[in-house]
Amino acid sequence: MEVAVKIRALIVCLVLVTGLSALSVRLITLQVWDRRMSDKAQVSRFEDWRAIPASRGRIVDRHDHVLAQNIPVAALVVDRNHLNHSDNLTKAVTYRFASQTLGWKKLTDEERRELLRKIKQERVSKMSREEVIAEHLEYASEVIGRALRIPSDKLLNNVLIHNANKDWFAMEKDIPEDLVRDLEDELQLRSIQGFSFERSQKRHYTMSTLAPHLVGFVDYEGIGRAGIEKSYNQLLAGRDGERKLKRDANGLVMLTESSAVRPPKLGKHIRLTLDMGLQAIVEVELEEALKKYNSDRGSIIITDPPTGDILAMASRPYYDLNDRKNFSKNGASMNFPVEGSYEAGSVMKLVAMTAALDSGLVNRNTEVYCGWGHITRGRVKINDHHAYGDLSFDEVMMKSSNPGVFCFAEIAGRDVFYDYLKNYGFCQRTGIPVGWEARGSHTDSSNMQNFAQATFGYGVSVSPIQLAMAYSAIANGGYLMKPRLVDSVIANNGIVVEQTPVTKIRRVMKERTSKGMCLSLEQVVLDGTGKNAAVPGHRVGGKTGTAWKWDNLNKSYDRNKKFLTFAGIAPVKDPKFVCIVTIDEPKAPMDVEEDFRIGGGTVAAPVFSKVAKRVIEQMNIAPTEPIDEELADLTQ
Repeated sequence: MEVAVKIRALIVCLVLVTGLSALSVRLITLQVWDRRMSDKAQVSRFEDWRAIPASRGRIVDRHDHVLAQNIPVAALVVDRNHLNHSDNLTKAVTYRFASQTLGWKKLTDEERRELLRKIKQERVSKMSREEVIAEHLEYASEVIGRALRIPSDKLLNNVLIHNANKDWFAMEKDIPEDLVRDLEDELQLRSIQGFSFERSQKRHYTMSTLAPHLVGFVDYEGIGRAGIEKSYNQLLAGRDGERKLKRDANGLVMLTESSAVRPPKLGKHIRLTLDMGLQAIVEVELEEALKKYNSDRGSIIITDPPTGDILAMASRPYYDLNDRKNFSKNGASMNFPVEGSYEAGSVMKLVAMTAALDSGLVNRNTEVYCGWGHITRGRVKINDHHAYGDLSFDEVMMKSSNPGVFCFAEIAGRDVFYDYLKNYGFCQRTGIPVGWEARGSHTDSSNMQNFAQATFGYGVSVSPIQLAMAYSAIANGGYLMKPRLVDSVIANNGIVVEQTPVTKIRRVMKERTSKGMCLSLEQVVLDGTGKNAAVPGHRVGGKTGTAWKWDNLNKSYDRNKKFLTFAGIAPVKDPKFVCIVTIDEPKAPMDVEEDFRIGGGTVAAPVFSKVAKRVIEQMNIAPTEPIDEELADLTQ
């Protein structure tokens, strides 16, 4: 019995000791640990971190003309802590009442001070806290609304209704710096509280309708979403900094000298290979051509053959970089020269003709039999425009004979033909750095029908940029170049930190072959399907392309829908540029003769002529040939 009592007493003691120990630990925690946490919470409560946006780098053309840059703007910020602190609002309310007094503007400074003192004492001091807050907000809305040309009731609703649960919010964004300075002075003069400006920067495109698909744009958060803005976003963006804002016990912001903690790192600049003088030319000429032939889609590319530089690239439909309301309409966001692919027709005859000439099995005088309107190979029938009989290499190019080009492809061999198709860069991406790029494709090469059609540009889908690089290979001595759109990356001190190299991907043909192909293309313009591409005083060469479009519904080619192309080189002897013109589904203009036939030679070739003439003038390329006055009149 006595033992049991002792055991129970011991248990009670242990329970008491344990309880007291736990209580002691809790007291220590409350006094030390929780106090530390409370201190941290108090500090956190009175501190606020804000980002300092980094200035995004500029995008410029090859002559350093600015295409994209940041401009200073500001957001009008509302801090409800200040708006609800009535003691700080009485001065503004007093000023409002005083300024409404008859003759206020004629009063001296001393008279104004006396009037302000009297109004504050006799009127404002008798107002309730709620009345002061409401009067101040109404006054602020009037002053701000007048400066920004915004209805004051809209501003009031913004504060009282739309953002009623927010202590801090941006009321208006992207306010120009000149308006900001004027409004700041107004707010300070009238002692209006609770409204301040958060300085930032807005992306502005100085030539907003020139090459929009290439330059691209940023979203509202300043992140690149298209074109170079997206591809080079990390380099352009830089790195944001940070600053610390401190608040007093009432939650009001206290700015200190040491508020900037980490300065922002400025973004780098991107210099493009584009020449905006040439870009303006192709934009205007493409727009006029599409309007004339009632077409919605088309493109023009100009390249520098030795380097692969993209000097100009226009695409339609398009959009305005500063006003992108049409971005998602009617395919305007699509950069057709890069993202689009199509069966290009006879401009693709360069593959078979290069393969045959480069093999050494033929020369430009070699003749092939083209039949009397068609030839057959087994069950495959290859039709021609006319009954030509025998045609030489140059004549096949000049007349754009389908049987003729197939015969030269046969001489080279089917496998060799497809090797040259690949070597020219078709059915593979070029690597131009502007987002998604079409690869292109071709039909089964083992099928004779497919092989025959491929020789004259059917069953092979290509993009305009692939065509531009292929014809550049003919113009530069035989090399397939990687297209260069970005010339260099430049630091803020003007030093080039990264230079995009000129890249030869592979040799496509011998130099002798490229010269022969240039001369053959010249014959096309002199006396072939490309006569309308001629430029007075200059030797130019090129190839026309007229392709029916495939109708997926009927599984056949629609002869009423065509895609037209002209691929041109100028000058032939020492090529300075290649120009590719594409026009989708053109219609005959109202003012043409009844026998007008829509084709690459009648629609796309004249566009090339107009573009080439203006480009030659801008590049100061001297004429080398006598100027035919009649021809000059026709090309005006």
